[in-house]
Amino acid sequence: MYGYRVLWVLLLTGLALAAPDFGRWYPFPQAQTLAVDHSRVLMVYFHSPHCPYCDQMNTFVLSDPAVARFLEERFVVASVGTETPEGQELARRFRVPGTPTFVFLVHRKGTWEEVGRLFGSRPRAEFLKELRQMCAKGGACE
Repeated sequence: MYGYRVLWVLLLTGLALAAPDFGRWYPFPQAQTLAVDHSRVLMVYFHSPHCPYCDQMNTFVLSDPAVARFLEERFVVASVGTETPEGQELARRFRVPGTPTFVFLVHRKGTWEEVGRLFGSRPRAEFLKELRQMCAKGGACE
């Protein structure tokens, strides 16, 4: 019995120490915590299921290996569906005009500061350039 308790504690400790998967998109509260804990820019992606421009971004831009790799290396991504009550509240809070909207936040001096935002679909190269700019504004790029 004692051996199982030790094994359980070791398993939980190992899980707690495991590095987060920054290739994932997280719910907003979890993404905030990760961004603070790992000093990363938080990209909040507001989307809706019937948004053709969101589909364009998902299919042709966000899934691009170079874009996905840059996001994984520098950002924490929060995925916020505006069709849910929580998503609607966050969209109001961040004054989201429509989807897709990307809001970039950094945690400085105990508060969240917006360092930029993007609205609408755009080509891969342009989005990657804008990500680099947001990364620099947020202080997450060397």
